Order: sequence, then C-alpha cells, then structure tokens
Amino acid sequence: MNYNQKIELQYELSKSLEKDIDIFAGDETYYYLRTYNDNVIKLNRNHIPLNPNVLIKTQEQYNFYIETLLYLIEQVNLGFNPFWFITFHYQHPSEKLKQRKETCNEYGWKDRVGFTSKRPMWNEVSYYKHWEHRRNLEEQVLEDTAKIKNTIHKILYGIKRLNRTDKYNFPNLFFFHEKGKTKLQYHTHLLLPKTKDDLNQDDLTDIFNTSVRNRCKSLSTWKTIDIRPVSNKQGLIGYLNKETDPNHISFDFFNSNPITKKV
Repeated sequence: MNYNQKIELQYELSKSLEKDIDIFAGDETYYYLRTYNDNVIKLNRNHIPLNPNVLIKTQEQYNFYIETLLYLIEQVNLGFNPFWFITFHYQHPSEKLKQRKETCNEYGWKDRVGFTSKRPMWNEVSYYKHWEHRRNLEEQVLEDTAKIKNTIHKILYGIKRLNRTDKYNFPNLFFFHEKGKTKLQYHTHLLLPKTKDDLNQDDLTDIFNTSVRNRCKSLSTWKTIDIRPVSNKQGLIGYLNKETDPNHISFDFFNSNPITKKV
C-alpha cells in the first residue's frame, strides 16, 4: 500500500466511523525500533515461527535463539516425548527468617512484627547477602539442579547407582533456567517423560512437594512445585527457550539428558 492509498483509507475510515483516524499513528515507535535494531536480520534457512514472547533485536541474538530452538525441535523429532511440565523455585535466604509478633493488640490492630532466625541477626546479614548473590549465579543453579536430577532418578525411575549407565535406562530430562520478568532470581522448568509407575498429576505433585523437596534443601519451602501435563511439545519448547540470547542459554546442556543421534 503506497502513501496515497493510505491517505484514501484514512479518509474512508474517518468518514464511516465518524471520527478522526490517524492511520500513521505508531510510525515513530516503529522507526525508533528500526534504528535500535539491526537494519536486517537474516533468517535461518530452517527458520520456524518464534514464540510471541520473544523480542529479537540483533542478528547475534537471533542466531543463538534459533540454533538452540532448532536443536530442541530436532530432539522432539528424534523421539523426545515430554509428558509433564514442572516448575520449581530455589530457596531464598529470606525463607530462613520467621515472623514473631512483638505485641498482641485486639484484632491485631497496630501489632508490631519482628523476625527471628537460628543465628545472631548480625551474622544473618552476611548470610543473607551471600546466598542472595549465590542464587543469581548460574554455576550455583547448575550445582543445585544436578542434585535434584539425581534425586528424581532415584525416586521416580528406580535408578540407584547413577554411574551405571550400562545397567539402567536413564530418562530424557530437559532442564531450563530462567529469571522471568523481574530478573531477580533463577527458577527452573523441567520437561519430564512418563515415570516408571506411570504416576498421575496428583501423585507427582505429592512426591515432588514432599520426598523430592525434603531431599533437596536448595528448593524453596514457600513456593509449591507446579506440575502440568504437556499438550503442545513444540510450542512449549519455544516458550522455554524465550530467554536465550548471547549472554544466557536457557537450556541446561550440563544436566539435561538429550537423545544422541545415531551415526
């Protein structure tokens, strides 16, 4: 549509709707984004539609995102079949503090609330800062995830000796680490295939929030571990890959167990 056609369309819309219509509204924002982004992003020859939550600004960012996404789609084509979508959060140092009412007014009006901990409050400050920093380190998340993965192997799949890859059939567990919109602390998504005893959603929710949580002290004691069935594998993988960029790859290549392509 050329300029004259746009002017004609604007006139017809204003006339039919009986109000002024500015068909060029938003052009300034568009041109701003064009100047901020690369002028042209060259698409991969195997490009597929991206998740609507993804905002690509540079060629480098696109390359990281699409290559990781195509790798994950290839895993689905090779036979990766996730059945459960699980989300868990890590323990924050604030969870170590306990509220204590210092007054007992009628109906709680103007009650004063303090906090207690297992260690002196002066030491609590350094402990808090240490773990708040650690929870934002990818290395710490990978270490915690390894412990969680081993626990899942033992409880859900009956794998007692984790070094005996010749004896047990290890499941394809896919872990993804994100910081979300607030970018304050990592949380993890897990794509889990069917379990050994074909457990249902209620059983898995109970096991993760009791047995797994009790064995993995890094998991949050405040936030419930959420478990949902997978309905759209490729769509979900595109969603879980949305934070991948040159500075961070959401997919955990260290702890995940992908399918190896046969030569």
